[in-house]
Amino acid sequence: MPGYEELESKIIQTNMCTVCGTCISACPLYYIQMVEGKPKRPKKKAACKNCSVCFDSCYRTSGEIISDGSIGQYLRVVSAKYNGSGTYQDGGIVTAVLRYAHDMHLIDGAVLTRGSRMPMPFVATCAEDFNACAMTRYGVSPVLMNIRTAIVEHELDKLAVVGTPCHIQSVSHLQQANPELSSAMVLSIGLFCSENFAHSHIAELMDSIGLMEEDVERVTVLNSRLVIQARDRNTSIPVSDLKTWVPNHCLFCKDYTSELADISVGSEGSPEGWSTVVIRTKKGDEIFSELERTGQVSTSGIPVNELERLMEASERKRKRATIESA
Repeated sequence: MPGYEELESKIIQTNMCTVCGTCISACPLYYIQMVEGKPKRPKKKAACKNCSVCFDSCYRTSGEIISDGSIGQYLRVVSAKYNGSGTYQDGGIVTAVLRYAHDMHLIDGAVLTRGSRMPMPFVATCAEDFNACAMTRYGVSPVLMNIRTAIVEHELDKLAVVGTPCHIQSVSHLQQANPELSSAMVLSIGLFCSENFAHSHIAELMDSIGLMEEDVERVTVLNSRLVIQARDRNTSIPVSDLKTWVPNHCLFCKDYTSELADISVGSEGSPEGWSTVVIRTKKGDEIFSELERTGQVSTSGIPVNELERLMEASERKRKRATIESA
């Protein structure tokens, strides 16, 4: 029976670990913690001897699920913008979906990422929390480490999960591997992700140019450049110059558009201030259709050439990961 030792030797120590946080939530005795940016069991425990829950809950032990289509299965793809007030990344669609689902009692909370100096997992339970977690934060965040906390300490049983493809892959894996946790996860919103960057490098860059993080209004990747938009200036660097900033596990990931989510959201394919929304499941379509019907979001079709660009971006990530895995 594979247990923590095998998880550590085969996944964590080999840099296959995506630091999604699932193994931390999977352990019912809270033995696994985040230590120096990675999941770790500080002390060997007798109760782990005949237990495989952490190993079984890790999606990396079985691999990604990737469809034949370049952006996965979907019902429709639209360009959309949230009509509510506030400051959001691109079209603000993630916040719009969360707020609507919460107002309609479809969810009672969400596991998200917040923070400025360092992205940190956070359990959100109200509209103010959802707004506080708006905007993209580059850096590895073990979002799923808070699932058990949300269930046990916050007494939530209808959770939304917002994350990058590795988080969404893990959520899908848990549907089969760990019903105790997965039964509380009722909605998944996936983000487009070509690759992540270690937040420490972004923080060092800001320090080197004398930029305080509280002055940063937006961090995004635009036209193959990492762009940091601040109150009084913009700084951009070619993504091709940042290869050493990319965590090792990103090199082997083939999923660009969070193919297993209910709804996937990103900027590729839409104009400035709008989001590309890939609606994949009946549940996702029901929620998004109500946002459209009630005028909370504005939508337009994606031009064929922009949809092709999105598919090409996804194919590039697949090919890169295939080469790295060879």
